[in-house]
Amino acid sequence: MGRITIEKNTVQETLIIPLYARKLGNELFPHILLDPYADDVIRHLNYDFSTLDKKKGSFVWKFGALEGILRSKAILYEMQDYLSSHPDAAVVNMGCGLDQTPRLGDNGRMNLYNIDRKDIISIRNSLLPPIGREINIAADLNDDTWTQYIDVFQGVFLFAAGVFMYLREKEVHQLILRLKGAFSHGCLVFDTIGSFGIKVLMKRTLKTLGIHGIKGMFYCNNPLHDLRLDDDIKVSVRKYLTGYVDLKKEGISPLLRGMAYLFDWVFRMNICQITW
Repeated sequence: MGRITIEKNTVQETLIIPLYARKLGNELFPHILLDPYADDVIRHLNYDFSTLDKKKGSFVWKFGALEGILRSKAILYEMQDYLSSHPDAAVVNMGCGLDQTPRLGDNGRMNLYNIDRKDIISIRNSLLPPIGREINIAADLNDDTWTQYIDVFQGVFLFAAGVFMYLREKEVHQLILRLKGAFSHGCLVFDTIGSFGIKVLMKRTLKTLGIHGIKGMFYCNNPLHDLRLDDDIKVSVRKYLTGYVDLKKEGISPLLRGMAYLFDWVFRMNICQITW
C-alpha cells in the first residue's frame, strides 16, 4: 500500500485532528480505549506531523487525546446499548473520515455503513477497505440518496462524531428531520458544544493547524430544548467528558479530571441522543 497525501488547508486535513488525538490516546490512555486502527492509518499517510509531534507532550495535547478517547468511548457505549436490543441493526457512521470506532465494538451481527464525501471515501477505501458486513458510501450528508442503501429492517443506529460542528444550525436541524423521515424508527447520537466553546476551542484549534475557510460551526447551548424539533423526537443528553467514564477510577490525574469537568460545564460539551 502506498502512502496517501493529505494536503494542507483542505477539508481532508480536518481528518488529522481526531486521528492524531486517538493515536496519542493509545499511548497515554490505552486502559480506557485502545484504537489500533489509528496507528496503522497514520503510518500510511503522507502528512507533516512534525508540528503535532513537538506539541504532543504538552498538557493541552494530553487533554486533547483524552477528549478524543472519551468521545469514542461514549459513541461505543451508546452503540452497544442500542445493539443490545437490536443486535442485527444497521450502524451508520456519518462523516466517518478515518474513524473506526464501530469496529471496536462489533457484535458480529451488525451491518456497518460509513458515509462521507467522495474524496474522503477514496482515501478510506485505500487505507481501510470494507471488511465483512461493512460498506463505504461516497455521499454528501445533505444528499439523501445515501439513505436508500441502508438496510434498516432490524433497526438503525446513526452517529456523527466531530461532524455537525462543521455545519450550520439550519443544516443540522434539517438533516435530523430528513433522517426521521427516511427511517421510521431510529437512534441518532452526536456530540455538541456551546457557542463559547466554538469561539474559544474550535476556531482556535483550526487556526493553530492552519485550517481556514471552515464555515458553519454549529453550536448547541441547550440541547434538550434546541433539538426537540417536533413532538415525535425524544432527546437525552450526557456530559461529553464526564458522563460515561469514571475518570478517577481510571487513574486520570486530578488536573486532567478537573479540566474535563470544567470543559463539560463551561463549554457545554455534550453527547446527545435523539430517538424517534
